[in-house]
Amino acid sequence: MSEWKTYKLGEICSDISYGYTESASLETVGPKFLRITDIQYDFISWDKVPYCPITKENHKKYKLEIGDIVIARTGASTGATAIFKDEGIDAVFASYLIRYKIDKEIAYPFYIGQLLKSALWGSYVASIIGGSAQPGANAKQFADFEFPLPDFATQTQIAQILTSLDEK
Repeated sequence: MSEWKTYKLGEICSDISYGYTESASLETVGPKFLRITDIQYDFISWDKVPYCPITKENHKKYKLEIGDIVIARTGASTGATAIFKDEGIDAVFASYLIRYKIDKEIAYPFYIGQLLKSALWGSYVASIIGGSAQPGANAKQFADFEFPLPDFATQTQIAQILTSLDEK
């Protein structure tokens, strides 16, 4: 670990964005509309995710791509995370989520996704939300999360092992 370089989450991202504001619909009126309530224990149950109407321009702006990480920014689930890994699902993310696009030249998104399930992340989130009655954090606060990052090959190996355990 001594050769691992320390980064902040924001330093390894090519984009950090707040989500789309719209009402959810059970009718298929557009793409899936991922909300905080759809992320349970760091996983997404896509069969329960509603839809939303959206323009082509906004669809492009808010569309989730493989490796995107979303983090809940408010309420009891502040800091809850999920990584988008579902090919074939057309989805955008809602306004109480923040999307972090990992720069794939610096870090392996699935390693970062696993890191954001760790006790290190949980402790960090607890430290920034403090004892407020309505927990919450902003994109900059999450982006300041600092962690050691191994080389890319090690990141990939760790992520593959942990992901396979998650799937079991």
